Amino acid sequence: FYGRPARAVVLIAKSMQPNADRVNEDVYTFVGPALPTRRPADGRWERPAGAGKVLLVSLGTAFTDHADFYHRCIEAFGDLDGWHVVLQIGQHVDVGELGTVPGNVEVHRWVPQFDILGQADAFLTHAGMGGSSEGIFTGTPMIAAPQATDQFENADALVAAGVAVRVDSSDVPAAGLRDALARVAAEPVRRR
Repeated sequence: FYGRPARAVVLIAKSMQPNADRVNEDVYTFVGPALPTRRPADGRWERPAGAGKVLLVSLGTAFTDHADFYHRCIEAFGDLDGWHVVLQIGQHVDVGELGTVPGNVEVHRWVPQFDILGQADAFLTHAGMGGSSEGIFTGTPMIAAPQATDQFENADALVAAGVAVRVDSSDVPAAGLRDALARVAAEPVRRR
């Protein structure tokens, strides 16, 4: 204002910003992600009694038309000993397309992701900026399964930061998903 240069605020984690070393920090400030500040009244989630470990599977809100991927997740994690799975499928897939869903898997169109991540032991994410930031903030080890746009670079950044392993969501078999979960669950350094 009045001839003084404005200082912009960038709401993004510096570690997730491509070419962060080239950003002029006299102009821009990395302040971190915009995280939820309150829990919606209808968005509370409680860890089920007896759930050993919890895995959240979410491909975000936009690129969720992947019934085949959800089938592989159910095959990989359904009835997986010691794991309770929360599977968010979005608005494009009909729940009936998933067939028989094992008792350790709960299926929802939408979930209070940040709330669940605060209680989860692992997160299979599309590596969107929101979910990636929430996973880092909550210290939840991640399996990055990018779908589109910036998610591929985000997945690489998560792997480079040591907080995720990456899978190719288009063709990873159920066994590959189970292996990725075993890797993130067995490496406590990821949570630290």
